[in-house]
Amino acid sequence: MTRAITFDRFEVGLDLRKGPSVSDANRLRQLKNAYVTTGKVVRKRPGLRKVATLEAGTKGLVAGLGKLHTFYESGNITHADPLFQANPVAHPDTSQPVVRVHKGDVFEGFLYVSVEYADGSIWHHYLDGALPSHIADVNCPQTASWIKMSSKIWAVDGDVVRFSATSLPRDWTTAEDAGFLPTGLQQAGALEALALGQQERDLVVYFADSAQIWVPDPDPALHVFKKPINGVGTRWPRSVNNVSGDSFFLSDYGFRSISMRGATDNLTDVDVGSPIDSLVTPLLTSGIDPVSAYYAGGGQYWCAIGGTVFTYTFSRTMKISAWAQYDLGVPIDDMAELAGKLYVRSADEVYQVDESVHTDDGAMYEMVMEMPFLDFKLPGVMKRIVGVDAVIQGEADLRLRWDPRDTSRITEPVPLGGDTRPGAMTPVEVTATSVAPVITSTTDQPVQIDALTFYYDALGVI
Repeated sequence: MTRAITFDRFEVGLDLRKGPSVSDANRLRQLKNAYVTTGKVVRKRPGLRKVATLEAGTKGLVAGLGKLHTFYESGNITHADPLFQANPVAHPDTSQPVVRVHKGDVFEGFLYVSVEYADGSIWHHYLDGALPSHIADVNCPQTASWIKMSSKIWAVDGDVVRFSATSLPRDWTTAEDAGFLPTGLQQAGALEALALGQQERDLVVYFADSAQIWVPDPDPALHVFKKPINGVGTRWPRSVNNVSGDSFFLSDYGFRSISMRGATDNLTDVDVGSPIDSLVTPLLTSGIDPVSAYYAGGGQYWCAIGGTVFTYTFSRTMKISAWAQYDLGVPIDDMAELAGKLYVRSADEVYQVDESVHTDDGAMYEMVMEMPFLDFKLPGVMKRIVGVDAVIQGEADLRLRWDPRDTSRITEPVPLGGDTRPGAMTPVEVTATSVAPVITSTTDQPVQIDALTFYYDALGVI
């Protein structure tokens, strides 16, 4: 008697923690250039639409005040595209080209940025119209990582975290208003603070091997050290981003987060990235500069390491926590979200992540969804698979791996598209104890995988 089994929930996304022959059906072995939606189906990722080739000489991409901002050291650069605004950030001592903009944000109605120059120096600038734009206060740390909280600017400075006077980002000295947090006194391991993040209303101070949680306040007398979180930190300040109140970051072990456990009001580190650690850690080589963004339009955390982007789709309401991997084909230098749209910069090219486009500036990319080996809830039983039905929007090819000991063994592709259930099933002839479906698509059209139904005969225990 021919049996049927349907797979229509893929809410876990990429998860490589178990072997391919024992993993659950909703934990995918590959999810490349596709992501899990809040409907728990798999959809091809949005493509890249080039919006500008910027005039040479600028660096960075910061969203704010209705524009995408870039930065340069000297001269007079104007972008032809009115979406972009080039801002001069002169080196205070000598003429040094800008090589990187570490962070930018709007503070009290003006841009505040940390800029690195060719000589290796980093300077903070406040673009309020006053000249010079750099922060001249000797107590300003002039470091890469900073954050705005409690009407102050906070910046790492060795074994302390300094903060500006309230609403006065140029003032880092005024007593009883500006000052520092003695973070090094609370440390048992690495003393140098490397990055700052936010968890709910708390300030997170990151070290290479740990983190600290502080309660900030406009009044320095009310600052409170909350707790240490040992064993995990970050070396990459631009990987830190806020996701639904939690602080996400890239550690030496993969992606992690600082989260609040609601029932106990307990802050803890969470190995949110453990499903993809085996994909991420080989990329953590010297010289990398990961950059992240929270793409509110897609409900996703993005972190780019070169041209590889790891995305995390999260929804408490729909109980979605799913990783995916995007290969964009170009190295990503900067990311910024403006008016719900995500933009990425690669050298002088700027692209918009566009849900209506399914190529990267006209270039096709391959979507891959690979499931683990499925035994149809009959382990060790030989099955003769006779056909498949699919609910797929767009066009894709299905292949089946049939031997977990040799994943090079795979069937020829079978084309699928639309809802095949009302008509005759698509014939598939495979005899095995388990199969791993692999769905691929390389078109310029949208693709969505809603469900797969396999028809098979159980032949008995082998």
